[in-house]
Amino acid sequence: MKITVEVDCTPKEMRAFFGLPDVEPMQQAVMATMEAQMIDAMDQFSPTSLMRDWFAPMTATQKAFVNAFTRVHTPEGSTGSPGSTG
Repeated sequence: MKITVEVDCTPKEMRAFFGLPDVEPMQQAVMATMEAQMIDAMDQFSPTSLMRDWFAPMTATQKAFVNAFTRVHTPEGSTGSPGSTG
C-alpha cells in the first residue's frame, strides 16, 4: 500500500502548523547587527589600507635587496657610493 500526501503551504505556514516559534524578528535583528558590524569593518579593507598593509613590508625587502646588490657590485677598496669615483 502506498499513500502520497501533498501539502501546499509556505515554510512560515508549516512552522506555525507544527507550533514552532516565529524567529523572523530575531533573525532580522541579528542581520541588522551583522550588517552594521560589516559596514564598520569595511574601513579596514579599503583599497588604500590594503595597499599600505601589503606593500609596507616590501619597502624593507627592497632596501635589503638594494644594499646586497650594492655590496656585490661595488669594487673592493672603494668606500664611496657605487656611482662615485674614488
